[in-house]
Amino acid sequence: MVGANFNYQFIDWGHDKIPNSGEEFDHLGTLSAKIFTPNITIGITDWWNITFSQVFGRRVMTWDVKDNTTIHHRDEGSDTNFKNAVGGILGDSRLMLRFLALNAGKGPGLRLFLGGGIGIPSKNTLTSSPFLPLVEHRHFSMSEGIYKAIFETQFFVKRTQNPVFAGGTFSIEQPLAESKYGYDGSRLVDVSLTAYSKKIKLINGSIGGNIMFRNTSEAYWNGTAAPNSKSTIIIPGVGALWSLGFATLSVNVQKPIFIDGAFSGGDGNSNGKTDTWQISIGMRRILDYYIQWLYW
Repeated sequence: MVGANFNYQFIDWGHDKIPNSGEEFDHLGTLSAKIFTPNITIGITDWWNITFSQVFGRRVMTWDVKDNTTIHHRDEGSDTNFKNAVGGILGDSRLMLRFLALNAGKGPGLRLFLGGGIGIPSKNTLTSSPFLPLVEHRHFSMSEGIYKAIFETQFFVKRTQNPVFAGGTFSIEQPLAESKYGYDGSRLVDVSLTAYSKKIKLINGSIGGNIMFRNTSEAYWNGTAAPNSKSTIIIPGVGALWSLGFATLSVNVQKPIFIDGAFSGGDGNSNGKTDTWQISIGMRRILDYYIQWLYW
């Protein structure tokens, strides 16, 4: 199976002036991200498969207070180098091995996947802390620059009544070591629930809802806690699913809401404000192709 996901996120952010910094004015701007992630899944046996995915993208910050300069923010993109950043479009890659523990086949019933893998960083990362006082810096990059161990479970139920497809996923991403620049990243825990309706004639597809709970632990730069790294977010969303014949297309719109903490691209100011939206588009196609040497 081959597939790809496109994700667009837009953050309208702002925070109060920073006392005793020479920047005693309100900080306002936006941060947007366009992320493209192709992937390929190969069935090793009837019960095991392996998936490789690679992130490509660009994050862009705008600075809306044009009459005032700041060492923290400016109009810039993650594809360019900066004093504390190696620019580029390459994000993390991921290699996942999954086991199909329960499978009801094509009809109604349960499906349970157990999986694990590794996240592999790219070189397009921050090279020093963006929280050093009075030092020009960038807050964002395409990769955190750290290897991660990944564990996940996926549990779904196919039914004959609405919702015909429902379930959820649970995943943990645990950093394995500091980056070579001294960054010790957050542990990421995700819990998501999803449900889809029967095919609706009006749109010739299914509609659904989803909700995700995300928690990140505190991260550190050279042993010093990184502001805004610890957070709890709830992400409700709505979406639709279409069968195109040659592939399956999904579209989701989500609204991240910070319950605790703030987005990691900020200065760590306690009065930070964000308004965030994101849209994701996914496409996948099952190939009628066999790798001969896997079935000798």
